Amino acid sequence: MISRREITGALVGCGSAVAISPFQPAFAAAAALVSDWSGFAKPPRWQSFTLITGDTIVLPTDVAGISVDAILDSGSAASIVSSSLAARLGLSSTEQTTIRGIGGRASVQLARNVEFVLAGQQRHLPFVVIADLKAVSSALGRPVDVVLGEDVLAGLCVALDFESSQVSIGDSGAFAGGRGWRSISVAHGSNRELLVAASVAGLPNTPMVFDLGSSTALMLARTYVDDHQLLKGIRQSTAAIGGVDGIRLAAAFMANDVKLGGFPVRSVPTLAPSDWLSKSALGSIGFPLISQFDVVLDVSAGQIWLRPARRGLPMLEDHSGFGLASGDNELSIVHVAANSPAASDGWRVGDRILAINGRRIDASYIRGQHWRWRFMPPGTLVKLQDQAGRMRELRLADYF
Repeated sequence: MISRREITGALVGCGSAVAISPFQPAFAAAAALVSDWSGFAKPPRWQSFTLITGDTIVLPTDVAGISVDAILDSGSAASIVSSSLAARLGLSSTEQTTIRGIGGRASVQLARNVEFVLAGQQRHLPFVVIADLKAVSSALGRPVDVVLGEDVLAGLCVALDFESSQVSIGDSGAFAGGRGWRSISVAHGSNRELLVAASVAGLPNTPMVFDLGSSTALMLARTYVDDHQLLKGIRQSTAAIGGVDGIRLAAAFMANDVKLGGFPVRSVPTLAPSDWLSKSALGSIGFPLISQFDVVLDVSAGQIWLRPARRGLPMLEDHSGFGLASGDNELSIVHVAANSPAASDGWRVGDRILAINGRRIDASYIRGQHWRWRFMPPGTLVKLQDQAGRMRELRLADYF
């Protein structure tokens, strides 16, 4: 499965940031007692990663001897190399195929036999996808030439410490767990996506994609949501999702009593798209939810180890109602969420934002902290300049 964000990366979707600790108190207390990684046979060798826009891991990687920045995306079955890097490396391909994600399909080219070096580990991939990653680079405010998919994880044990922005990569079987850790099984779906079992609203466990490349904490198939009446009597809205074949709409709501590995997490921002193509999963667990845990991923051993993090990363909650696509000097509105502040104030799809609180939109919008304005607390007053030069005030609020 090719992650939605990696192909149409210009879309900046909704997210959420409210709970200081989303775990139930008993598990939060237990997590505080455990702060080491002593379950490894040898002390892990940590390497720093960069966290972009609060939900994207970027790692330094060598591809055929060239050093580049790469996104880590367990939701992509195949690794992706940008068209520009493929040209520099002389990677040519006459092979074309169709890839399928949980919400769409796209036609791509393939290149054979590519060498990677990741955190000192050399990997030989029999094939990679070649795709235009300019939109990804633009959305993240930096050049990105590689998306590291699930295929690079084979034979490796990958530890992720989100609080410290560190990753350690060793051989499969190197981790044995320990106090505070729980192991859950991981398997492959029909499109090679990684699957784990999780539950929502007290329902039985159901297979879900384990997707580090998704900026949505939780996605559920709309048929699953409707069958179990998960929207009954709760506040809801809408959101736009960027996919391999364009933008699609979804219901947005807060899911309660989400359990992963038996650990309960409260109030998880959730999207329910109507077009769900996965034959193997009924949902997808994304980076914001995964980052509430310390994680050891050992795909070859069929295991993921989880432990509630001492301080999980905030699950960002949009309080504006805008679905935005970033450009060089403006933000284009591609969606206005139902019942949101943006809808109440008359914003429409096609409108553009040129400045926020007097600060012009430029290349630093993503590189710095400017993008965080939508996730400020409810009640915050934001001043937006539109394409006509008008200054329009927007008061942020909870709307789902």
